[in-house]
Amino acid sequence: MQLKIGFMLLCFFCLFSCQDNERQSEIPQVQNGIINLTNVKFENHTILTLSGDWDFFWQKLITPTSSTDLVPSVIPIQNNNSENKTTFMKIGKRWKDIHSGTGFATYQVKMILPDTSMEEPFAIRFLQTGGAAIKVFVDGNLSLSLGKVGKTKEAMIPTRSSGIIVLPYGQKQINLTVHISNYYHDDGSFWYPPKLGKYRDIQNEYVKEITFDSLLTGALFFMAFYHFLLFFFRRNRSLILFFGLFSLTTALHSISLNGDILYHLIPNVPYRIAFSLSLIFYLAMPFYLSFLAQLYPNQFSKKFIQIFSSICFLLYLAVVLLPTELGSQTTFFGIFFTISGLLYSIVSLTRSAIKKQELALSLLIIQVFILISAINDTLNLYGLFQHILVLKYSYLSTVLFQSLILASFFTKTFIKNETLKNELTKLNESLEQVVVARTKEYREAKQIAEEANQWKDKFISLVAHDLRSPLSTVYSALTLTYDEDTPKEEKDHISKQIFVILENAMSTVEHLLNLNRFQLDKGQIHLDLTENNVAESVKQVIETFALELQKKSIQIEITVSDSAQIYADKSILNEIIRNLIANAIKFSHPNGKIVVSFSETVAESTISIRDYGTGISLEQKSRIFTDPIPSQGTFGEKGFGIGLKLCYELMRLQNGNIRVESEITQGSLFLLEFPKRNPS
Repeated sequence: MQLKIGFMLLCFFCLFSCQDNERQSEIPQVQNGIINLTNVKFENHTILTLSGDWDFFWQKLITPTSSTDLVPSVIPIQNNNSENKTTFMKIGKRWKDIHSGTGFATYQVKMILPDTSMEEPFAIRFLQTGGAAIKVFVDGNLSLSLGKVGKTKEAMIPTRSSGIIVLPYGQKQINLTVHISNYYHDDGSFWYPPKLGKYRDIQNEYVKEITFDSLLTGALFFMAFYHFLLFFFRRNRSLILFFGLFSLTTALHSISLNGDILYHLIPNVPYRIAFSLSLIFYLAMPFYLSFLAQLYPNQFSKKFIQIFSSICFLLYLAVVLLPTELGSQTTFFGIFFTISGLLYSIVSLTRSAIKKQELALSLLIIQVFILISAINDTLNLYGLFQHILVLKYSYLSTVLFQSLILASFFTKTFIKNETLKNELTKLNESLEQVVVARTKEYREAKQIAEEANQWKDKFISLVAHDLRSPLSTVYSALTLTYDEDTPKEEKDHISKQIFVILENAMSTVEHLLNLNRFQLDKGQIHLDLTENNVAESVKQVIETFALELQKKSIQIEITVSDSAQIYADKSILNEIIRNLIANAIKFSHPNGKIVVSFSETVAESTISIRDYGTGISLEQKSRIFTDPIPSQGTFGEKGFGIGLKLCYELMRLQNGNIRVESEITQGSLFLLEFPKRNPS
């Protein structure tokens, strides 16, 4: 869709260009101050331009003559160098090319009209020329006055308006004399050739042009007002402000493109204001680049735009502050920087379009069309060739295209709002159910927390009770060792018993500390997950149980290869193995056996610890990891079951799992299942 619109815009420009070239090649031009239109058929709204070589009198206001008088072909003109100059000058050629930039002169042309001029009146339209004042005489009679012609700057009053004169009806030969003075613009002379045609065609073209330019200017002002209003409610979006300023500057410049609109609105507008408005386009490109930079910050250089904008603002400040004839000398630089800004925006938008950023292709097409229009109108302004002025059409296309983009944007926003509204309605309908569900979850979480707190209190009470008993025994035993009557053999035996009692007490304390670390604050634990050698960890833990194994004459068989690896926290892994080995020793019979093995699949690694002791009942097995029941070992060892609950919490902490397979009198098999390391 975007490519089709861009192709249509380019074809639109080429169509006007080709039609204009075709007309220019067919119509006659002024030669040596005379134009013969006898063979021209003014049909189908034909309007031609009086371009070509007019009789020219520099620094002279020649007395107007009638068509019956002879117009001299060569008159010597004196300048500062006292050189003779040709009396013929093309309309559009600047005075500073052959004389000085400002001054006054007379243009004359003798027209031979076709027979159709006897049927209905003809008219000539004189277009605006910045900084100039014009008087037009038809056969010696004053027919049009634009501004006030004078031989000095103080004596003249410039204007930017155009005008229409009606030629005498029924007369085939017309002598046209134009007095023009220009002291307010560096580029003096006629800028654009007058247009000749039937009066009704000239009038219709004028009305259409005024109507079109008024609509264009109104649309631009509306766009500016709309974006300023939108920015008032959304001040965090500076791109809206920049596009509003761009629309405002182009609207003000659009008024100057057809000065008649401005003079219709403000009849007595000072020329300086009209001149300043004509060059306000210096500011349009900085605002538009700032707008694009907000859309695509990664493709536009903020520093470049700041420097570019500063230069353009300084140029326009010179236009406002300096005399108009000096300010007009900035026109070339203003056009140069405007076209440079267009080229920069096209390069940046091309990068955005390649990356398929939103709206980039649409804006790129607009920029290309504006660039072509600006180059065309610039060449036309400097008289390099006569083309139709298309910059105002590019303004219109920009406004229309932006309207389409905004309509698309607002449509998407509207659809999104409707979707959100429907989703919100559904959410409101299910809000009560969600609240009920969340309330239930909160109650369950509260119950779990209360149960955990109760378990903690019970655990601390049991451990405190369990610690008091061994400490009392140790105290009594130490008292005996200090008794001189106690035999040495008995003292040695008591010392060994004290060592065993203290070792068990330390194990109980370690359980308490580990539970406080891993269960109560597990949400804040930092895990150091690494690859661990299973055989090394198992052997390291078993060494700490040498005394217990010796007491019960229990044999441990390790069937783990030296290359077996587990991905886990090493300290947590050792703690889990230590608890399960201690549990296996506790419930094994004398001369029993414990087997530690290892297996793995693609997804997980498993450590198995099997004993052949008392086994676990079905009731105990269902709650062994969540609600342990205190039980005694085969040698009357006491415990509270907290070791298995701790193992359960530690395995969950590492996203692992612990299972048990057991029957009464058949021993138990504990399985530790660790997930393997994620390759990513």
